[in-house]
Amino acid sequence: MSAPLKVGLIGCGNVVQYGHRPALMSLPDVDLLALADITPERRAIGQAWFGLRDDQLFEDYRALLAIDEIDAVVIAVPQKHRPQIALDAFAAGLHVLSEKPISNVPAVAAELARAADAAGLKMALVHNYHFLPEYRQIKRLLANGLIGDLRVATLHFLGVIDYPGAAEYQADWRHTMVAGGGVLMDMIHAVYLAEWLAGEEAQQVMAFVDAPEYAHRQPVVEDLALLQIAFPGAYAAIHMAWGEGVGGADISGSDGQIRMRYKQYQSGGFNQPIELYSVDANWQRTDHAIANRETHAEATAASFIELYADFRDAIREDRQPMAPATAGWRALEIVLGAYASAVTGRVVSLPLERESPIYSKGVDGINELDVWEQSKTKAAGLYGLRA
Repeated sequence: MSAPLKVGLIGCGNVVQYGHRPALMSLPDVDLLALADITPERRAIGQAWFGLRDDQLFEDYRALLAIDEIDAVVIAVPQKHRPQIALDAFAAGLHVLSEKPISNVPAVAAELARAADAAGLKMALVHNYHFLPEYRQIKRLLANGLIGDLRVATLHFLGVIDYPGAAEYQADWRHTMVAGGGVLMDMIHAVYLAEWLAGEEAQQVMAFVDAPEYAHRQPVVEDLALLQIAFPGAYAAIHMAWGEGVGGADISGSDGQIRMRYKQYQSGGFNQPIELYSVDANWQRTDHAIANRETHAEATAASFIELYADFRDAIREDRQPMAPATAGWRALEIVLGAYASAVTGRVVSLPLERESPIYSKGVDGINELDVWEQSKTKAAGLYGLRA
């Protein structure tokens, strides 16, 4: 029997409660040895959740990294702060499981991917939607050739619930430049799902990005993103917004289609799927079962448990995890490419040009682009364009 994977948790925000905590508490061969968080309130909450001793709690994550027994760290802090923690973890010889997105800046994401490889360590991203039963079933149906060749995958996320962050840290951090973007950056799940379903790496992206829902608040990041992605052999469209709107997926192939909808018509990740069916070339419908949990909360927890198990096994088997650093890097480039397209009014080629300011600076480089005068993004004053 393999020895347990001993981990340290860095950051104890709300995502830990519904995602990381169930995984850490249920996998018998993954042991939590320590927790670090900059706020004493969140450390106290984590201590109660996990039954930790006082000497297992740290304000400075670097003290946690110095614990000899730890094999890996889980990074669950806002994305702006993740890269340095990951680099320090690699320097300490530790594997990393990081919340998504991998970073705010593509050049930094590339650095993290190279650093993990150079150190011979695993870096996995919390791309837990890979493990939700509805998307696994869709992927399985596509792989079995049920609708022929994939032509267009349309992912509807127009009803993303705008949950606040931990009040003890900063409840509105997702609406600030700390997040590196708005709803699209926050729900990058749809972006990596599109690439996963296509089974190819993206070549181009074009987008409209706006903030109509929060216009009265003078927003600095978007709450609406509509983008199209070109792959070598297929296309994807992602429709995303904080607010009320259509949720689900529509997949068109050469010999049919697949459609999926959620309870109360909500978006993926916020309720249970209740309908998944295919229509063949003769317009005949077939319903497909989804291996759902009892509740949405249980389904989310289960996706984290499977993700942690994959991370553990990737370390033991010396293989890449389901979502390695390179996958997080590619997803981030699609997001930044979408922002650049919305600002310039042009199709953006992928991978991003290494000389591009958004490659080296993320959204902080948008002011250096050739801004299209009719850009909805500029009109909304996002990413510093108001000035």
